[in-house]
Amino acid sequence: MRIVLLLFLLLSFSPVDRDYPALIQQARECFESGRHQECDSLLAELRNLKLKRLQNRKVCTLWLDNTYHTGRHEEFLNALHSKYVKRNLDRSDYEYWISVSTIAPMEVIWPAEPQLLPLRMIGPLEHSQYGVDVVVNGTPLLGMIDNCCCNYCSISTELAEQLGVRPIGKTIRFNGNRRSKAYIGVVDSLSLGNLTIRNVLVDVSDHLTEVQQTHALDIIIGGNVLRRAGDMTIDNEAGTVSFSNKTLDLPQNVFWTYEGHEYYVKGSLDDRPVTLLFDTGNTNTHMSARYYDRFPSDSSYREGTLKVTQMGRSWETKVFVIEQAKFELCGTNCELSDVCIMLDGYGSKQFDGNLGVDALRQFKTVTFNAHKLYLQLNK
Repeated sequence: MRIVLLLFLLLSFSPVDRDYPALIQQARECFESGRHQECDSLLAELRNLKLKRLQNRKVCTLWLDNTYHTGRHEEFLNALHSKYVKRNLDRSDYEYWISVSTIAPMEVIWPAEPQLLPLRMIGPLEHSQYGVDVVVNGTPLLGMIDNCCCNYCSISTELAEQLGVRPIGKTIRFNGNRRSKAYIGVVDSLSLGNLTIRNVLVDVSDHLTEVQQTHALDIIIGGNVLRRAGDMTIDNEAGTVSFSNKTLDLPQNVFWTYEGHEYYVKGSLDDRPVTLLFDTGNTNTHMSARYYDRFPSDSSYREGTLKVTQMGRSWETKVFVIEQAKFELCGTNCELSDVCIMLDGYGSKQFDGNLGVDALRQFKTVTFNAHKLYLQLNK
């Protein structure tokens, strides 16, 4: 009896997790960086483990992603109709993948040489966000380059109808905005100069109508395109942007999180170690509440207030201001004036602030590869 009880206690209190979230994250990074066989092995291991329901759903999604986007159609269909996927995916997610199964995987058609495109500065502020001309389903549009806004490209419902975007049925909420439900659709082609990407999934939302008006743009170019577009090089001095599959031989210096589809870079601010969210869709660099918790107020901080506008709402919030902030990033440095430290719980446990366009414009060129996870900043 004692032996049976001991076995029960050992099983009950054994480490059921074995840091499974990290294992799932590792599998996702293998998928994003093109190590698909390694991803397959990790997923096979995960499917045989006792996971929580949400973890099982993530494994299902990643299994379907990894087989679908690598063109292994028969394996994808086997995964889609497996008992494991049917048991663990929500009905709406399963119906979404059934719809996806009728669409060819995203295809990138590379030109012989990359084309230099005019860099468009868009938005309500003088130094605002980066933009680029794009052609979607044969229609010329103005796009904003935003690696952090969402996992897919984003357009308004009205524009989607004009472009003939095909809905595939999955309902989402744009940036967590409960008032603005949306759906996922597919565009037949998206071209950045002479680079063409076919079968691109897009978020379609009424909320994007407001974004279009305030930023004078048509489409947000999101993570799914940027991860397939090779090296994106922004030349601030020449005013150009280009995309190339002739990538640099650089080690990974950016890390990616599956939860938020976000990219982070490590560096320092005034010789203090920081982790910053690399965000081409954010106008101003600012620090988060986590930074303030790590480095409380000192004589270099100045109290102030900041007007914040987000999701159609505006409010004033208390901030501290760093009058002269010295950043070291990717082996080089830049200096910014009046960098705000956002309080009121802004930010997350993963990062100390956002690296915005105002900082990126301090460099002659910025090269970012969302697939190989590196960032190069040249003075």
